[in-house]
Amino acid sequence: MVFLDINKQNYNKGSENLVQELDDYMGKKNSKVFILIYMEGCGPCNATRPEWSKLQNVLSNEMIKSDDIVVASIDHELCERLTNLASEPSSFPTMRFITGEGQNVENYEDSDIENKDRSVDSFVEWIKSKSDMKKRMGGKRRRTKTIRRKTKTRKNKRGGKWSEKYKKSINCKHPKGFSQKQHCKYGRK
Repeated sequence: MVFLDINKQNYNKGSENLVQELDDYMGKKNSKVFILIYMEGCGPCNATRPEWSKLQNVLSNEMIKSDDIVVASIDHELCERLTNLASEPSSFPTMRFITGEGQNVENYEDSDIENKDRSVDSFVEWIKSKSDMKKRMGGKRRRTKTIRRKTKTRKNKRGGKWSEKYKKSINCKHPKGFSQKQHCKYGRK
C-alpha cells in the first residue's frame, strides 16, 4: 500500500514527482486509488484530513502489504496537474475510488457503506469494501445488498421530512415560502 500526501508545501520544496507518481498509479489498470481532494481553509476539509491521515496507522498489515492500493490526499490546486483524473471535483472535500486506468470512479458519498460520517472507521470500511479485503479476510458482503434495498424503498416514498399533519395544514391558496409553493404546485394529491 502506498500513502501519498501532496500539498503546496512539499510540492514547492521539490516534490513535484509526487503528483506524477499519483498520476501514474491512477493510470495503471490494476491499481486501486483512494484519493482525498481538499481545499485549504475549508471547514469540512479541515475536519476530514486528520481522519484521512489516520488511515496509515489503522489499516491492517494484510492491506498494507498489498502493493496495488494507493491512499492519497492532494490539494485541489495541484490536482489540476493530474491527467488521469476523470473529472474535476464539484465540492470539497471529495473522496474518490479510482480504478481501471481512471475509467471506474466512485465517490465516497455514493458508496454502499452503511455509515458515511467521514470518520477513520468509515474510511476503512470503504477501502475494505472496494479492495475486496472482506472476501480475503472472511467478511460478509450481504449488508450492502440490504442497504441497497432500503435506499430504493426510501427513494420511492414521497414527501421527504414533512409529516402528513404538516402537509395537510398547508393552505395552497396562500402558501408561505418557496417550499410550500412547490408542494402545492407539484406534490399535493
